[in-house]
Amino acid sequence: MKIKYRSWLKSVTGTDLDDIILPKSVETVADLANFLSSYYENASAVFELPEALRYVIDRRYVDPSHRVTDSDSVEIYPPVTGG
Repeated sequence: MKIKYRSWLKSVTGTDLDDIILPKSVETVADLANFLSSYYENASAVFELPEALRYVIDRRYVDPSHRVTDSDSVEIYPPVTGG
């Protein structure tokens, strides 16, 4: 799975793009966030709340219950604030 990190997630993960082979236990976006929480221990707090992040698959926003596959390309956006 290709995962693109946007905005300040690049700094937290130390990369802007991952190409990861997911374990079979990762079936949804929430599972992916849980996996990334342990994959990036220094960013675990960010991924522990999957509903706080925004996920894009095939140019569509999806929610944490959306099913994922290894062939998906996922973009993850952190929450933003306005002013």
